Amino acid sequence: MASQTDLKAMLAAPVALAPNTYLHFYNGGKLRAEFMGEPEPKDDYYSEEWIFSTNRAITPGRENPPDKGFSRVQLPSGEVVLLKELLDAFPEETLGGAHVVKYGTDLGVLLKIFDVGEGAHIPIHWHPNPDFAQEHLNSPFGKNEAWILIGTRPGAKAWIGWKEAVDKAEFRRLMEAQDVQTLRSLMHVVEPKVGEVYFLRTPIVHSLGTGLCVLEPQEPTDWNILAEWKGFPYDREDGHLGLGWELAVDAAEFDKLESDYLNNYIRRTPALVREEGDSREDRIVPEEASQYFGCSRLTVASTLSMPAGKGFYCLVTLDGEGKLRGDFDDIPLRRGKSVFIPRCLSGYDIVSTGDEPMEIICCYPPTP
Repeated sequence: MASQTDLKAMLAAPVALAPNTYLHFYNGGKLRAEFMGEPEPKDDYYSEEWIFSTNRAITPGRENPPDKGFSRVQLPSGEVVLLKELLDAFPEETLGGAHVVKYGTDLGVLLKIFDVGEGAHIPIHWHPNPDFAQEHLNSPFGKNEAWILIGTRPGAKAWIGWKEAVDKAEFRRLMEAQDVQTLRSLMHVVEPKVGEVYFLRTPIVHSLGTGLCVLEPQEPTDWNILAEWKGFPYDREDGHLGLGWELAVDAAEFDKLESDYLNNYIRRTPALVREEGDSREDRIVPEEASQYFGCSRLTVASTLSMPAGKGFYCLVTLDGEGKLRGDFDDIPLRRGKSVFIPRCLSGYDIVSTGDEPMEIICCYPPTP
């Protein structure tokens, strides 16, 4: 456990987030590892990276130690500790009073990478909304989420929502038969491209295929109701969150998902927030998502100011290289590097030092 002195010293500058991957039930990880700058990247089931998290990850069919999923930070001494230690020790400085009143010393948001490897897929699944989660899972959070595409492989695709309304009993029949091919045939197919952003509300049934590497801001839960178990290291009873299938299926949406809604709401068009010279900030999720999380894309061709007073947030560098410059030693940034900005930090600048503009994702907690 870190000393108070060591933890307090971290509040004077952006806090670098340490790598935080673990073994999952679907194969993948090569593009994740490439993004993180790991040597010899490969698909080895280390398919998720939980960048910004005060949540425990629960993976069906795998070991789930108590601190699995929690973000790590490295102290000046080199010791790696949980980010939660810093938040618990200095809640006002790191998170702010209004946030702590509502969420305690949890972040209230989760930011991760997932990467679906060759021949693998993420099963057909859905997530409970906050009201359902409060009533049946004793949690104020569902799992509304956004997908920010940071890598793809040839043939990458996903399935989102129903092309026509689906009868719940027929869905149950196909699920029990594990007729995944027929279920997918009833869903919209999309072929996401690097740079695209999708915002998915909780009830929408979806699945992700081979070749998608996604940065995902989401509500801070691991609530996944899994309608597939054949070929995965868990069984039928592991898929319903202990709810039983009758209730778990009630959390899904079976209405028709209109193509216009898919193409013009779920698939996002960036909205300009501000410009500074040849640099800019764009909002990439809808305004109503702020009750779950906030997310913007920073494009830094030279310099972009980051004023104080914006609360706490996380920066993830997608492309380019540069530094954070402020009342602290310069913090170098490159692709795959992420930092936590505590609420107490004074304003600073992002400075691009490479030949191409930097691209950075800025992820905020829900509005208190």
